Amino acid sequence: MSSPLVKRFQVSLAKNKTIGIIAGVAVVIASGIVAVLPPPEPPPKEYKAIGLLNYAAQPPTATSTGQSLYERGRASISQEILLADRVLITVARELNIRDPRKIFKKIKIKFPQEDGPQVIRVEYKENEKEKAELTLNTLMREMVEQSRLFNTAMLRSQIEALNKRELEARQDLKEAEREFYDFMRREGGDLIAIQDGTLFSGISLSEQQQRELKIQLEGVIAQIQSLQDQLGLTPPEASVSLALSSDPIIASLRAQLLQIETEIELRSKDYRPEHPILAELLKQKETYDRQFIDRTYEVIGDDNVFEVAPIEIRKASSLDAIRQQLATQLVQLQAQRETLEGQLAAVRDTERELRQTYERYPTKQLEQENLQQQLQLRKQFHDNIEARLVDAQAAEVETVGSIAIAQTAVAQEPKAEPSGGLNPVIVLAGGIVGAGVASMGIILVLSFFDPILYTAQELRSLLNEREIRVLGELPTLIEPEDEHLLALLLGENIAHLDACERFRSNIRRFAPKNTKTILVTSVGRAEGKSTTAYNLAIAAAYAGKRTLLVEADLRSPSNSPSVDLQGDPDAQVEPLAYYGSHNECVNLVPRVENLYLVPSAGPQRKAAAIVESSELHRLLEDARQRFDLVVLDTASLTACNDALLLQPLTDGMVIVTRPGFSEGKLVGSTLEQMVEAEMPILGAVINDVEMDLPDGEVLDEAIGLPGEIADRLAPEEEVIPSLHNGNGSGKKTLPREVVRR
Repeated sequence: MSSPLVKRFQVSLAKNKTIGIIAGVAVVIASGIVAVLPPPEPPPKEYKAIGLLNYAAQPPTATSTGQSLYERGRASISQEILLADRVLITVARELNIRDPRKIFKKIKIKFPQEDGPQVIRVEYKENEKEKAELTLNTLMREMVEQSRLFNTAMLRSQIEALNKRELEARQDLKEAEREFYDFMRREGGDLIAIQDGTLFSGISLSEQQQRELKIQLEGVIAQIQSLQDQLGLTPPEASVSLALSSDPIIASLRAQLLQIETEIELRSKDYRPEHPILAELLKQKETYDRQFIDRTYEVIGDDNVFEVAPIEIRKASSLDAIRQQLATQLVQLQAQRETLEGQLAAVRDTERELRQTYERYPTKQLEQENLQQQLQLRKQFHDNIEARLVDAQAAEVETVGSIAIAQTAVAQEPKAEPSGGLNPVIVLAGGIVGAGVASMGIILVLSFFDPILYTAQELRSLLNEREIRVLGELPTLIEPEDEHLLALLLGENIAHLDACERFRSNIRRFAPKNTKTILVTSVGRAEGKSTTAYNLAIAAAYAGKRTLLVEADLRSPSNSPSVDLQGDPDAQVEPLAYYGSHNECVNLVPRVENLYLVPSAGPQRKAAAIVESSELHRLLEDARQRFDLVVLDTASLTACNDALLLQPLTDGMVIVTRPGFSEGKLVGSTLEQMVEAEMPILGAVINDVEMDLPDGEVLDEAIGLPGEIADRLAPEEEVIPSLHNGNGSGKKTLPREVVRR
C-alpha cells in the first residue's frame, strides 16, 4: 500500500501533468536562451584599500568614572557605531560624494577574534587607487572621532541620569527627615520620660494616691451609712427633706392643714359628711393639699424622690432642728463621697494612660530605630549619588575615543579574473535536469492544494483527531455491469464478507447496550453510504439476525433492483399511505435470508415532510419491536438535513467515508460540529479500501456463513482471481452458486 504522499503525487500527476510539462518546457527554453547569449563583459578593476584600527591605550585618569567609561566604550564598539550616519555624511561632504549610501555599500569591517590580534580591519573598494586610500583614511579618522563622541554622549547621558537620581534621592531624604522629626515631636516626650524614670515615678505616685483616696472614701461611706440608719433616709431623700423643711411657705401650709384636719375631726363627731360646714372644711383641705403639692414642685422639682401625695410630702418636710443637722451632714458627706470617687477615677485613668505608654515603649522604640535607620540609609544613598555625580562631571574633561589608527590605508592591486561565459552544453544539461525537478516540484506542490483525501491512512488520521472511532475498513467490491446497481456482498463479492462482518461486530462491541436502530449517512456525495448500509444489513442477515433495511433517502430513487426486488409503483404517488401500510412497504429480499427491505418512495420533492411524518415514525417504532436490527440509509449531510431529522428515532449514527471522494476540510468541520452538539456517533467506516483476499481457505471457513446457508451452497468450487493482484496470486475458492449469484 503506497504512502499518502506518493498517492497524492500520483493523483496530482494525472491531473496536472500538462502544467508540469509546460513548466519543464519553459525551463528548457530559458536554459537554451542563456546558453546562446554572448559572454558578459568583464567587470571593471577595483582597488581594495586596507586600514587597521586598534583599541587605544587607557589614558591616565583621576576619576573612577573615566576608567569605567573607557571600558564601556571599548566594549560598545560595533559596526553600527563606526558607520553611523554622521560619519558617512561627513566623509561624503568632504570628498564631494553625492550619495553617502555608496560609501556604506563599498566598505567592510572585520572585528578581531578573542584569540587573534586585537585590531579592527577596515576594507574599502574603489575604481581608483588614490581615491580608495583617501576615502578610507578619511573614514578611519571620522571613526576615531565618532568613538570619542560616542563616549562623550554616554558620559553626558550618565550625568543626566545621575542628576535625576540625585533629585529623587534628595526628595526621599527630606521625606525621611520629616517623618523622623514628626515622630520625635509626637512621641519624644514619652520616650524621654521612660528613659529617665519619670514615667515609673508617675505610676508609683498614682498608685499611692489611689490607696489614700480609697481609705478616705471608705471612711466617708461608713459615716453616710451611720447617718442613713439614724435618719432612715438616703442622701437624695435627705436633701429633699432638708429643702422642704427649710421652706416657710410649706411650713405655713402644713400648719393650716393641721388646723383644718383637727377641726374636721372635731366636726365629724357631730355632723355627717354631707353637712355644709363639714363639706366646706373638706373643700378647704383639698385646696390646701393642692397648694402644698404645687409648692413642693416649686422647691424640689419633679425628681420622683417621693410619691406625689400630701401625706408623703408632709412627712418629708417635718424634720426638726436636730434631724435637719443630721440631714445636712448626710448631704455634705454624699457630696464629699462623689468628689473622692471622681478623684479616684481620674487617678486611675492617669495610671492606665501611664501604663499604656509604658507598654507601647518597645513598639515606639522599634519605630524610632526604623526611622533612624531609614534616614541613615537615604542619607548614605544621597551622598553616594552626589559623589558619583561629582566624579562623572570631573571625568568629562578626560573623555577620549576608544580606538586609534594603527595603520593608514594601503591599496592593493586587483586580481586578474578569467573572462568568458558558461559552456552552452552544461547550461542545456542543467536546464533539462532543472526542467524535470521543476515539473515534479510543481506537481507535488499542487497536490497539497487538493482537498480530497486519497488514502485510508489520511481518513483514519482525520477521524482519530476528532476522536471518532474507526469501526472498520470495507474493501473495494466488483461493480455490476449495470451502473445503476450497487456493488453488494452477493455473487463474487461475497468473498469480502469477512471485512463487513468485522464492521458489524465492532458496532456491537462499541455501541451502547440494546442498540437496534442504526442510521448510516455520509458527509458528501458518492462516498458509498447506500452500499455500506446494504452490505451491513446483508452481513447481519447472514449472521442470523432478523434485519430490516429502510431506504430513508427520499430524494433519490430506490436501490432495491440491486437485490432483485421491485418497489411499489404507487409508492411515489401516495408516500404517506405507502409508509402507513406496514405489510405492503416491508418486503422480504429474495436473495438473502432474514433480510427485509423498505424500498424508498423517492424521488420526492417534499421529502422533509415525509421524513417528519407520523406514518414513517410509526413504521420505525414498529420495526424496533419486530426486528433484531434496523438499518436506515439516509441522504448525505451536505445534501439535506434528513439524517439529522431521523437521528432522534435511532440509537446512533455511522459516518461513511471514502478515499478519493471525501474532502478533508468538509468532513473534519462537519464532524467537529456534530461532536460539539453531542450527537450519538457510533463511529465511522472507511469504504472502498484496496485490500487482498485471504489465501488458501475454503469460503465457509473464511467468512463463517450460517450453517443453513452453507448447506444450500453447491459443493462445487471455482477459482476466482483476487480483485487487486495483478499477477493473479492470492486466489480464493468460491462455491459455484455464489459465483452465479
